[in-house]
Amino acid sequence: MKNYTNVPFTDVTLKDGFWKSVYDRNKNVSVESVKKVFEYTGRFDAMRFNFIKTAKTPHIFYDSDVAKWIEAVAYIMLKDRDSMKENEVLIDDMVDCMEKAQRDDGYLNSTTQQIAPQLKFKDRSRHELYCAGHFIEAAIAYHQATGKEKLLNIMERYCDLIYRVFAEEKSAAFFTPGHEEIELALYKLYRYRNNEKYRKLAEFFLENRGKHKEAYLLDNPYTSQDNADIYHLKSADGHSVRALYLYCGMADYALDKKDSRLEEVLRGLFADITERKMYITGGVGSAYQYEGFTVPYDLPNAAAYSESCCAIAFILFALRMRKMRADAKYGALVERVMYNALLSPVSADGKKFFYENPLEIRLADKRRLVGVKPEDDEHHPLYERKEAFSCSCCPPNINRFFAEIGDVVAFADDDRLTIEQYVSSQIKTPFGNVEISEEYATKGRAEISSDDYSAQSFAVRIPEWCSHLKATLDSRPVHPEIENGYAVFRTGKKFRLSLDFDIRPVFVCANPLVSDNAGKTALTYGPVVYCLEGKDNGSRLSRISVDTDAADKATVCEKDGLTAIIAYGYRDNDDDRLYFPAAQCGKRRKRLTFIPYYAFANRGESDMAVWIRKA
Repeated sequence: MKNYTNVPFTDVTLKDGFWKSVYDRNKNVSVESVKKVFEYTGRFDAMRFNFIKTAKTPHIFYDSDVAKWIEAVAYIMLKDRDSMKENEVLIDDMVDCMEKAQRDDGYLNSTTQQIAPQLKFKDRSRHELYCAGHFIEAAIAYHQATGKEKLLNIMERYCDLIYRVFAEEKSAAFFTPGHEEIELALYKLYRYRNNEKYRKLAEFFLENRGKHKEAYLLDNPYTSQDNADIYHLKSADGHSVRALYLYCGMADYALDKKDSRLEEVLRGLFADITERKMYITGGVGSAYQYEGFTVPYDLPNAAAYSESCCAIAFILFALRMRKMRADAKYGALVERVMYNALLSPVSADGKKFFYENPLEIRLADKRRLVGVKPEDDEHHPLYERKEAFSCSCCPPNINRFFAEIGDVVAFADDDRLTIEQYVSSQIKTPFGNVEISEEYATKGRAEISSDDYSAQSFAVRIPEWCSHLKATLDSRPVHPEIENGYAVFRTGKKFRLSLDFDIRPVFVCANPLVSDNAGKTALTYGPVVYCLEGKDNGSRLSRISVDTDAADKATVCEKDGLTAIIAYGYRDNDDDRLYFPAAQCGKRRKRLTFIPYYAFANRGESDMAVWIRKA
């Protein structure tokens, strides 16, 4: 198994452009917005071990929320420590409190210690190991950013306890985490500290997965990924974030052991998701009841759960798969999620978030069940983003991902550099410095250059939506070799590569087995999925239809800072009759305004639809 390594975000400097603006919004607004929420909801007090003093209601995942926020701050500090001085003081204060509160045996969990100490490692569903995993990642990042050892030492003592209790004594009431995440964190700690104990503990949790179903009688084995051991998982099931974190740990295991059998299992799981269980936005997990995967082709639009954390976990999984094999489908998935399911959770001002990301909003459905009390109403996703959630895993997860967005840009192997994502940036690579300038999502173009490139070849990922690639190398048209979805060029030490991906609006259709989308179409423009909003097109979007060839005459324009697409379709005539002859169905031509899906719900409540009836 040949290994490929992504260029770390610390070696990627974003230049002015779309993703630099996203990075800056996260750094300057979103991180501070989440900080404010965590302070007044008591999450920081959890890590100060002040629950009794503040009388605020704790939750079992508060530790993980704070850990992800610390990790985000640390990644920003690696680029600009001075900008995070106040946050560094806050973090150091919490770490001091954590050190004082840590038990002599190494145990550290704010909720269990302060609220239910008798449940230490007794209840698999209490997220102890999940919280530990996120704090392991935070501790590594904070040590990288500051050189301060305290938080890392705290977590190593905790890991030593977990190893003793689970792997040696087997004295816990369960064998594997109820919410996976610690597995990938332990591999990260193993690589960072070069301590075999952490790798062995990760292996223990992975090798015991699915082998102790009798110990988890309250769990649905499919929901909790316990229906089979890691070598016999045939489909993506259950809670989608937990599943994807598990697949990340499995991928780390496969990479570490060069296990081709497990790689084959992972490829099957990846295919099951992308070919049968993924929304066009890259979102996954359609069932709100357990935040999870359902059966193939079950992708309801208005009820889409598509949790924001799933988008991040899916990218993390795809990046690990890319480390195993140079196949453009992994970068294509990352792109799909980046421009759609990963951006939609954040408001345009960066202050508010979605937990769920539906593909349709029908305001008329609100209080549809007039015969029940509001508290007994059916579930509806939010119609506008919020600053705070009782379960607030997504906002700090978004913080940390955008803080290290440069991780996705390029991969290197022994032979060459490969550009995976077209992000305006300067990249320090093993083969020299490379610069990307792009108008990728707006004009479908990118330019890549270097003055000191040392490898003999250079590769770029061809987007899935690109029907015709036009390339010029040092101002001369070239026809590159194509390998697994990549264009490979032979370059010299100094080169300038210009790429035109022939971007254009395209209407796409779904497999008719996706019943919600039967007879419908969705508009895409390069990597971006588009939608209609009632603010532009009137309410009751089910009245609107469009010919798929309308894309040929569509115009691309700027609207409120967004790249909008104007196309002509039809709106059914108003008619009060419930039923009438088909011959009497009337419609009129209508100018339709499509905006990027990620930008919906920024102008107040409004109907929204990604999938539109075909005329």
